[in-house]
Amino acid sequence: MADTAEKQRGGKDMIAKLWRLLKPFHKTFGWYAGLILVYELLQIVEGYVLSGTIRLYNLRAPIILWAAFVIGLLIYDELFMRLDNQMDWFIISRHIYPIAQYLKTSALGKFLGMDMAWHQEHNSGTLVGKVNGGVEKVQNILEGASWEAYPAITQALLSLIALLIFTPLTALAATVTLTLFLWLSSKAVRARQPLREERFDLYEQEWHKSLENVQFVETSIMFGQQQRQMDEYKQMHKNISELGLREARMGIFHYNRWRIRLITWTRRAILVMWAVQLTSGRMDLATLVYASVLTEKLFSTFWRMARLMDRAAESAEGAQRLSGLMDEKSDMVESSQGQIATSDKTVGIELQNVTFNYPGSTGGLENVSLSISPGEMVALVGQSGSGKTTLRKLITRIYDVQQGQILVNGTDIRTWPLSQLRNLFAYVPQGDDVHIFNDTIINNIRFSKPSATNAQVEKAARLAGIHNTIMDNLPKAYETMVGERGIKLSGGQKQRIALARAFLADRPVLILDEATSAVDAITEREIQEQLKIALKGRTAIVIAHRLSTIWGIADKIVVLDKGQKVEEGSHKQLLNNKRLYARMVELQT
Repeated sequence: MADTAEKQRGGKDMIAKLWRLLKPFHKTFGWYAGLILVYELLQIVEGYVLSGTIRLYNLRAPIILWAAFVIGLLIYDELFMRLDNQMDWFIISRHIYPIAQYLKTSALGKFLGMDMAWHQEHNSGTLVGKVNGGVEKVQNILEGASWEAYPAITQALLSLIALLIFTPLTALAATVTLTLFLWLSSKAVRARQPLREERFDLYEQEWHKSLENVQFVETSIMFGQQQRQMDEYKQMHKNISELGLREARMGIFHYNRWRIRLITWTRRAILVMWAVQLTSGRMDLATLVYASVLTEKLFSTFWRMARLMDRAAESAEGAQRLSGLMDEKSDMVESSQGQIATSDKTVGIELQNVTFNYPGSTGGLENVSLSISPGEMVALVGQSGSGKTTLRKLITRIYDVQQGQILVNGTDIRTWPLSQLRNLFAYVPQGDDVHIFNDTIINNIRFSKPSATNAQVEKAARLAGIHNTIMDNLPKAYETMVGERGIKLSGGQKQRIALARAFLADRPVLILDEATSAVDAITEREIQEQLKIALKGRTAIVIAHRLSTIWGIADKIVVLDKGQKVEEGSHKQLLNNKRLYARMVELQT
């Protein structure tokens, strides 16, 4: 009983969430409800045409009345056709496309607004599948509601009202039957819900698996694992099919049988009722025909409602997951303060006793203090897992510090508006993390500054040491398409495009995370020379594993070990200390 009540609350909650999610369309739904009421009223009137014909015949109506009757029907048909067209156009132009656009853009806005901790807890392929599937299911619900559910409910109510006027006993029997029929349908939906939930879990896994198989096809080929992957994928679909068949069997051979019995028994009982009313003179032939038309239409509506409930329940699972996704909140709290006054070219950063640990894992920073003066280039070095990348993520507020504070130009970054804070930074990730879009070279570089001119893009490419490669080695120069994830480019070319992108952004602080790891020694030296020009007067943070990348250009080197700052100074000072940094240099040289 508790599970049933919980499922009912869950269904109501889903409807409430969906209603809130579609708030911009509430007025549109109201206009549509009015159109449907008029539409179904006209259908109820049309059901009386045969009865009206019988009455005219019984009255021996003159030819002029018959002519007026036929002309009236033709006018009615034309008006009804126009209303029907208007209904279809209203649904398509005001519901289907606008709602799909609204949901997908809202979902993308949700993703872009969530913090990185949230993204690292979610699989990107599953998220995309959840959105695409959820939007499709919401559309199915809305299309079903627009074209069938609301018309069916309106038609049923209007038919019952008409039956109540002409034959109250028939209306009573139909009302009782409708109540029992909907109860059985609701019970069927609840009984099948656990199987449906399990099936949707498998759908999400299947989406992720298929996306992963395509993305890493080269790895699969190289290790000869294609058949194993196919077998796993087939088994997943076999499990989905088995769950779907169990669910369908329950609906067809149990609940459908009882619904058919209910409709059949009611139909026979009403037939007996009509026979009694006809023989007793309480019903004439014209009324019988009209009551028969209304009753059959009503019974047909019952089945429409049942099918709609099944389809809505099927779609509700995907819609519920989408609405749940849209309700999630970012842990990153946006500052309520306005813009902070600052010079665009002079940015200083200070960490005061900063501590941070990743949830559920080791690693992070422990009581780190560090001062980076405006215009200073600071290098962060240390073994893998020492906290270099974590420090970068905290400074740019990808994560919030757990203890201590980080100041930018003397102001705690938690009081900066996020957009203003992040507009201070340009970032070049490690080679494997560089994201290249399936677009042209010029658009990949221009991503950081869409308004940049071609000349500005070329200047940034020269600074990154990739202009000559673009002009000499690529078939269409800057207009060359690079393929998905930049598959047509080498690792070094991707990294230099990322450098050019950062240079073009022209931000006060440049963060380089092993930004020359994928280039050769000659290119690295060229980039270092260009960096001296590009970074003049700017603050820079360079994360380096190859220590040669920072010799001669870093004003200060900070050595991290196991999340703590263990050394700080110039290259020469740290060599003279003969501690961790000196040992690292010795190993690399």
